[in-house]
Amino acid sequence: MQHEPRRVFITGGGSGLGAAVARQLVGRGWCVVLAGRRAAPLHALAAELGASAQALVLDVTDAEAVEAAIQACVPDALVCSAAILGRGAVWDELTPARFAEVMAINVAGTFHACRAAMRLWRARGIAGDIVNVSSLGGLRGMQRFPGFGAYAASKHAVVGLTEALALEGKPYGIRVNAIAPGTMRTDMVAALGLAPKTLPEDIAPTVEFLLDRTRAQPITGTIVEIHCNDE
Repeated sequence: MQHEPRRVFITGGGSGLGAAVARQLVGRGWCVVLAGRRAAPLHALAAELGASAQALVLDVTDAEAVEAAIQACVPDALVCSAAILGRGAVWDELTPARFAEVMAINVAGTFHACRAAMRLWRARGIAGDIVNVSSLGGLRGMQRFPGFGAYAASKHAVVGLTEALALEGKPYGIRVNAIAPGTMRTDMVAALGLAPKTLPEDIAPTVEFLLDRTRAQPITGTIVEIHCNDE
């Protein structure tokens, strides 16, 4: 039986899908820890959400900092939403340094948070829940948008990581799932000159569902594809 209110740790929590998930969950009685690199949007959102939200400036590429933060917060759920696009063609802007940066944030950052949470939960006997954020581009490739090889590779990796961690967590009651949405209207996407119709708020309820132990208790190791009207 889940205790109330539940506490969720959200990476990339200051904007985009992470912020939408935070609003969705606070509206359902959750407490949220908003983690990200940019202080201003984190604190603005925390102020908007009130006493149920805490802002935490955090670089997900710093494994020790991530572990310390999760140990201190003791969440019973985790949403890994931190990501960058790292646009660039392989013969031009996609340098080894840019590729490494995308992998460090999108893949290693997700791993750091999942590892920290799962280690905490196993040690304390907590049946926790994780939702990672992949992308349709991580399942089918970037069919409409050339120049996102690093991003597509990173989101493929998130799928594999999610499925592997679900197997490891199952004996301890830890569920690990992922969503793979299409293109959403975020600041990151707008910077590319794109304006898809789908909003992060359209996707957030799916994350809430996967975290709900009453409705989604049997579900783990699942990648939920979200095909939007823009696709």
